Amino acid sequence: MLVVLEDNVIVGSVMAGYDGHRGWISRIAVLRSHQKKGIGEALIFCRRRAACSTRLHQSQLQVVESNSVVVGFYQRAGYQVEKRISMSKSLRRD
Repeated sequence: MLVVLEDNVIVGSVMAGYDGHRGWISRIAVLRSHQKKGIGEALIFCRRRAACSTRLHQSQLQVVESNSVVVGFYQRAGYQVEKRISMSKSLRRD
């Protein structure tokens, strides 16, 4: 996890990991008041740099298809849309 601090307040963060095969970005968040200031791009750059230092060759993430603003953000950062099927199952007890 990487965080961006401004006056001891977290204004941005990225959660990332490794599943044994590829690096994953789990979540990037930037306070609305701090968006469009390059913080998200800086977090991606730092994540990429950390991944390269561990010799990872691929970084992946998932975005809800209807979230076009975030899809555009990642595309500008060099990520490409891939055709995949994402599946989930609720684990609630009925």
